[in-house]
Amino acid sequence: MKTVLIYFHLLSLAAAFGSVLVAEYLIFSRHRQFSRDSYDTVIFASRTATISLLLLWLTGIGLVSVGYLGDPLYIANQKIWAKVSIVLLMSINGIYIHRWLLPRFADVARGGLLIRTAVESTRMRLAFATSLAGWLITAFYGTAKFLNEGYNYGELYGLYLAAVVMIFMFSYLVPDHWINHVHDGDPITGPG
Repeated sequence: MKTVLIYFHLLSLAAAFGSVLVAEYLIFSRHRQFSRDSYDTVIFASRTATISLLLLWLTGIGLVSVGYLGDPLYIANQKIWAKVSIVLLMSINGIYIHRWLLPRFADVARGGLLIRTAVESTRMRLAFATSLAGWLITAFYGTAKFLNEGYNYGELYGLYLAAVVMIFMFSYLVPDHWINHVHDGDPITGPG
């Protein structure tokens, strides 16, 4: 049973992470116009990531249950709780992305603007940094058996937060090519 759960857990992780990378490439690429086809691909990738995240939750709960039944001390592993916290935050972030960003991409595909202000740019970058860091760190934690002992929750969750901050800061190396709008009579300026 554990092998089947691990298999579907890894398969779901691969599908979700691949979908997220495809969507982020299309969204952040400066070398292509965000078209209706791009929008359709982002929506497909988003749905794939959502289904995969649901499967990750189900298989993750199954793996923790099997581990607990085998040894009740299994749930004392701080890495498990760090992963659960990260996936919970990623799930909440995913709801935010689905409700706020994805509907706006339909406007972008018709030639509209995704981002109208520097604040909106910051929110979008933070949402994508939260997602990308989450996928990277949880995948790493899933394979890094050496983290099972000797590390506390704060250290493990702190590494995730550091990754979010780093990806968020690096995102400003990608210009806001969606911003060409004048807001309140002043050009939008700032990082990016």
